[in-house]
This record gives sequence, C-alpha cells and structure tokens, in this order.
Amino acid sequence: MLSMLTVQNFAIIDNISIDFKPGLTILTGETGAGKSLIIDAIGLLLGDRASSTMVRSGYQKAIIEGVFSEYSDKISELLQSFGIDELPDRELSIRKEIALTGKTTTRINGILVTVNELNAIAEGLADIHTQDDTKKLFQSVHYLDFIETEESRQILRAYQKQLAVYQETLRKYQSLKKRATEDANQLEFMRYQANELAKANLSETEETDLEQELYILNNYENIFKNLASIKTLLEDHNITGSLFEISAVLKKLSKIDNRFQEHVGRIDDTYYEIEDFESFITSEISHLSFDEERLNQINERLSFLKDLKRRYRKTVPELIVFQTELTKRINEFDQMDDLLVDAENDVKAAYGKLAEVATSLTQKRKENANQLEQAIKETLKDLYLVHVQMKIGFKDVVFDDMFNSAVFHSYGTDNLEILISFNVGEPMRDITKVASGGEMSRIMLALKTHLLKNMNLATMIFDEIDQGVSGSVASAIAKKLKTISEDTQVLAITHLPIVASCADHHILISKKTVDGRTVTVLEELTMDRRIQEIAQMLSPDVQDDSVLALAKDMINFWH
Repeated sequence: MLSMLTVQNFAIIDNISIDFKPGLTILTGETGAGKSLIIDAIGLLLGDRASSTMVRSGYQKAIIEGVFSEYSDKISELLQSFGIDELPDRELSIRKEIALTGKTTTRINGILVTVNELNAIAEGLADIHTQDDTKKLFQSVHYLDFIETEESRQILRAYQKQLAVYQETLRKYQSLKKRATEDANQLEFMRYQANELAKANLSETEETDLEQELYILNNYENIFKNLASIKTLLEDHNITGSLFEISAVLKKLSKIDNRFQEHVGRIDDTYYEIEDFESFITSEISHLSFDEERLNQINERLSFLKDLKRRYRKTVPELIVFQTELTKRINEFDQMDDLLVDAENDVKAAYGKLAEVATSLTQKRKENANQLEQAIKETLKDLYLVHVQMKIGFKDVVFDDMFNSAVFHSYGTDNLEILISFNVGEPMRDITKVASGGEMSRIMLALKTHLLKNMNLATMIFDEIDQGVSGSVASAIAKKLKTISEDTQVLAITHLPIVASCADHHILISKKTVDGRTVTVLEELTMDRRIQEIAQMLSPDVQDDSVLALAKDMINFWH
C-alpha cells in the first residue's frame, strides 16, 4: 500500500507530505484546488510520462517521492533481479525528479532505474482509475486490456514469437518471388553479361601489372641510356680492380698491425658487391629490348579494360565480384521453381502454426470475456443496474489465405465490441451508442472490481469514479468502494457527500495565497471538520443545524 507521499515544486503544489493509511481515504475540495495533481503525482511514481511543464514556476526541478509497504513477493523478486536492495520493514521508496531542462530521473530505494524497470515494479503496486479510463469504454482498441489474464498473456507471447517466424518466412518468399520475376525479365541480359565477363578473363592485379609494364616499354630508350652510362663508369674507373689492389695492401698492413684486419673483410665484401652489380648491369643491357608488338597488346588490353569499366561503371575488382553474383543468380534462377516451392512450404507451415496459436488465444480470451461478463453483471446489480445484459463480441476471422498477413496483428487477430442493454426487452447495442455518463462510471467500477481480483494490488486509486451519478446510485458506489477497501487500500476523489461520508480517512484539499503565490494545502480532517466539510458539500449554509446533523448521520451510517 501507499503509506507516504511527498510532493515539492509540482504545478501549484509548493511542498506537501501525506501519510496514507489502510482502508478508504477520500479526497475532496473545490475544482482547481489540486486534487487531480495528487493523483498525477502518484501516477508519475507509477510510470506516467513526465513533462518539464509540471515544474512549479520559479524552480529548477520538481520532486515526488512515495513510500509503499506490504508489497508482493513478485516485487521482491523484481527488486532482486534489478540489483535493488530491499529496505527495512519491507518498504519500497520511489523518488522521481523532473528537471526544468526536461530530464527526468527515477530512483527505487536510492538506485537509479530505467523506465522499463519502474513500469515492471509499479505494475504490481497500485492501479489508478482516471476520468480518461472511463473514456476507454468508448474506444475498442482498449477492450483487450479488460479481458487479458496471465494465461492469455502467455499464449500471446507464444503467438508473437510465431508471428515473427511467419512474417520472416513470408518476407523471404515474397522477396524470392519478386527476384524471380525480375530475373526472368533480365535473364538473357544477365547471361550475356556473365559470358562477356567470363571471356574477359579478369584478374585483380592485371591492370596494375600492365600499366607498370607499359611504363617500362615507353621509357625503353631512357632506361638503356642510363644502364649504358653506369656500365661505362664502372669500366672506365676499374673499380673492382682498384678494390682488389686495396685489399692486397691491407692484408700486408694487417700482418704488421692487426687493426687493419677488420677492414680487409669490408673491402672484400664491397668488391664482391660491385662485381655482382656489374654482372647485373651487363645482364640487364643484354636482355633489354623494345617489343613493339607487346606494346600494342598492352595498349589494346588496357583499352578493353577501360571500356569494360566504363560500360559497367565498376572497377576491375568490382567486375570480378559482379561476375560471381551474376553466375550465382543465373544458377539460382535455374533452380528457382524448387526454391519457390520450398519457400512456399515454409510459409504454409509457419502460417498453420500461427493460425493455431491465434485460435487458442481467441478461445482463451472468449473464456475470459465470458467470466468478465458474468462478474460485471453481478456487480452492476449492486449498482442499480439490475436488468443489464452485456456481451463482449468477437468479430469472426477466417484463416483461408496464407499470404494475407493483414489479419495478424501484434496483439492477435481479435477485434472486440461490447454490446449492452440496460432495459428489459431492449436489444443489445454497441456500448458507445447507448450508455450515459453515469452508466459508464458504474460499468468501469464493476470492471475495476473484477480486475482487482486478478491483479493482486495493495492500492486502488479512483478519480471521480462516481461522476454522473446521484441518489441511490451514488450510495451504491460508496458501498462498493467501502467493500473494496476492506481488503485493499482505496484512495478516491469525489464531489459527492454520500461517497465522502463513508471514508475511513478524509483529506480536504484547498488552495490559498502565500507571499503572492497560489499554493495547494492539505488537511486531514478530524470528525468535527469532516462533519463541516460534508455539510458544505450538502448545502452552502453550513451553519444550518439540520445540515450539520444530516452530515453527522451520514458519517455515522458507515461507522
């Protein structure tokens, strides 16, 4: 249950702190005093999206902190899995800071958590009913939320996995079929290209090698002239002969002074290096020749490669890769019929499994819907809708085309409608066309009462669940809230004195001006103040003894 709430710098709330207790807590106050802000603040702790516009003007951030107690073992397991230590006395603290810059941070028991982690934990703490929730009865997209249970969610998860398999097999089949059509139109041209590239006998390094060879041939005269010059220099200066004589002299000197011995080897090494170099130059000159035929061949080949690259708009290495791809596509096309049959069989198998799981999901949801119908009708009897007839209808889905993926959605194949009749002898019609505001409120309360049994929540919060009702119906709603609060903490905003009178705890929310600014003020009412507040709700003349007596009697009726 929610045991404490602190709110700072949030809209017109300056700084408030509330200690909540078990049972039924009623919040009353004039419109605009800040009642819904309290609900909004709790909603933010439970994962609602925050906005920087919520920060009170003149401040850098808003801070909201709540302490929950008596939470379930499932939440304990989640805390452990998220690496969050539990607090003493089995309390759980959620703190949210909303910065004026738009940045929002959330901590659970002092540990920073992600949005998904917060949502996972908050889901088991409390449920908030707002006036917008009642509007969901007018929006069929939300109907599945009303009938989903843990069992149906397990089937839904299996369905979603199989849906992904089906979508992937269908994508592969459609892609293969599209390529088959494209390749059939281009097959002759692809064969021509593959044949041309095969005849070209391409090599990744050929172009570079040819350009190097061409460069050498084009510089034949320059190369020959320089080689001959080197040979002349070597011969004219008799370098090897001089080195030989130097070596002989050093050998004589080394016999006198061994310091010269190390230089003998160096001169000898140089002699042999020069001798080898002379042989290399002589060999290069003897083998050097100008082959005009080879020059023409190279120019023709390079011209061919240039034209090929221009026409295909690819480099030689890219042409080699393209040739491989063409060959593969041609081979695949030759086997395309077999590939399409295999792909179609994959779609058929995946479709069959998906349709089977979808049918199981629908069947389970129909069972859930039937239970919900009966539970709501029983609860509505207590809320003065004795003759109500209700049916959650499922629109038929036919699985007759394995290539039609449009019938499959992430939530399943079910499209629901809620049909209802409030009067004897009247046919059931779409709820959005026949229900009044008061009837909608009662249906939503009945719905929440049923869902609460499955959700195992410690706290339920209602924002004007009694909107649009009065008299005996309002009394019935008060009784239902009182009944729920016997096992579950209930917080409720109301404008009805009969509902306010049944509270175990009554908080008055008002606003006043402090230092030229409007602030929200909370007051937990004593019995005398409760009588005055309910009298005020009954009549503007709160000093009328009969009104005060009536207010007191209304409170005593419930206690």
